[in-house]
Amino acid sequence: MSAGQDRADRLKTQHIDDLLGQRLREIRNAMGLTREQVGDDLAVSDSRIRDYEEGDRIPAARLWQFCGRYGIAVESLFEGLPHHVGGRVTEVADESAPFDSPFGDEVVRAINAAAEQLNPVERRLALAALRGMGQRKLKTP
Repeated sequence: MSAGQDRADRLKTQHIDDLLGQRLREIRNAMGLTREQVGDDLAVSDSRIRDYEEGDRIPAARLWQFCGRYGIAVESLFEGLPHHVGGRVTEVADESAPFDSPFGDEVVRAINAAAEQLNPVERRLALAALRGMGQRKLKTP
């Protein structure tokens, strides 16, 4: 692949690299870790950690290391990310959008109260778990 093709490919997926970096920063901050601590654990400089968190493309092996360090599943980093490259867009539901609930207001309030106690990373993981359970139920005959 030529340098021009590689740059064009990176531009098509930069939005995903940016979101992955943001998630890694949120997780690190939620765990109370510094870039230096994570860099020491992964044997890279703290400036490289910053670059990843600011949207530099992250090699798959490095993502694996981040997830191992943070004690999370790799797939949790990708939960809810857009599935489009370049100009093609697959709509992804806004996790903050209100929804109509077939459950009573009491259940919705209880879920909301529980979610308020979670940090942003935990909220995203809880939402992913709920969505996953819903998808599993939809596929069950």
